[in-house]
Amino acid sequence: MSVVQRFDGLEREVREGFGEKIVALRREIHREPELGFDTEKTAAKVLAALDGLPLEIQTGVAENGVVATLEGEGEGPTVGLRADMDALPIHEETGLPFASETDGKMHACGHDGHTSMLVGAAHALSGMRHRLNGTVRFFFQPAEEGEGGGKVMVDAGVADDVDSIFALHLWPGLPFGRAATKAGPIMAAADAFEMTVKGAGGHGAMPHLTADAIAMAAQIVTALQTVVSREVDPVEPAVLTVGEIGAGTAYNIIPETARLGGTVRTLNEDLRRRMPERIEHLARGIAQGMRGDVQFDYEFSYPVTVNDEYAAWRALGVAGDLLGEDNAIELTNPSMGAEDFAYFLEKIPGAFIWLGVGEDVSGLHTPTFAFDEEILPLGSALLTALALESLSS
Repeated sequence: MSVVQRFDGLEREVREGFGEKIVALRREIHREPELGFDTEKTAAKVLAALDGLPLEIQTGVAENGVVATLEGEGEGPTVGLRADMDALPIHEETGLPFASETDGKMHACGHDGHTSMLVGAAHALSGMRHRLNGTVRFFFQPAEEGEGGGKVMVDAGVADDVDSIFALHLWPGLPFGRAATKAGPIMAAADAFEMTVKGAGGHGAMPHLTADAIAMAAQIVTALQTVVSREVDPVEPAVLTVGEIGAGTAYNIIPETARLGGTVRTLNEDLRRRMPERIEHLARGIAQGMRGDVQFDYEFSYPVTVNDEYAAWRALGVAGDLLGEDNAIELTNPSMGAEDFAYFLEKIPGAFIWLGVGEDVSGLHTPTFAFDEEILPLGSALLTALALESLSS
């Protein structure tokens, strides 16, 4: 049986069989967003939605993560499918009838959709056990947004016997219903720094008697722009952004300290390891030249998300067969955003795939982010097809 024949009608089958349930689950999750590892209610919704399926369920992984295993009727490898469950600390402004009921928390990155799509795939694949030569493992992961829940899951050993793994991310800016990925790096490493600029405070009318921490901080912010523009190979992607700056208590007081915080994004591991020294050396030199100093802290966080070449090729092939060749796009460039699915891909060959929700949709991590729910059954069908293809022989 050809790949095209195996996927023929799959989206319709998912949409007609589970489409309403997928949408209803997404709305339930969206109404009660939870942050970080504190996804107890979301996990309970997932478990309720999986109830009755022939799955081996493991709970409490990475605090509130859920791992569900489906054994096929034939022998073969294990393929993993992963979705993230956590929300963001954002006040929602979508006006949706199922908008967040928790002030200051919102699903602004599509994780409610990812979770629902994976539940839909679990339902679809449970009804296709006779077509599975191997095992499917479904990972419902908390704490993707900055807390590294993926690493905690991997360190817990729940993916030790997985042979390949895939994940989808809803993606504004990409035409609706198109799937896009590439071999190699698809998302950047995301690291963070904080520095306290130390001077000597005093009266705003007597600056000559102070070492002005605000003036030092301003010079440092400007100079840091040259780290990428003048010290990184122009063909090597890198981002250095100062996103936080704070100092002072009154307009006529020169403060003793100022604080800066920022992020560094890279795709090259050697460059990534060189960045802390360059940032600290430049900042300290400026501060000391102005009779001050800096306290510097740097945190290596999410690594580069690197797709396996064969897995990326497989994902594009499956997407082309399921969605149509014009709707499977091989990306030219990665995003400088970051994703903790990187921890799974460090251990297991796999691919991270963007699924378009439209070119006019508000961006991720914004208070107005919303998407057409027609994408949900399509995403479930794509996850299902990836598992079928992985376990077809």
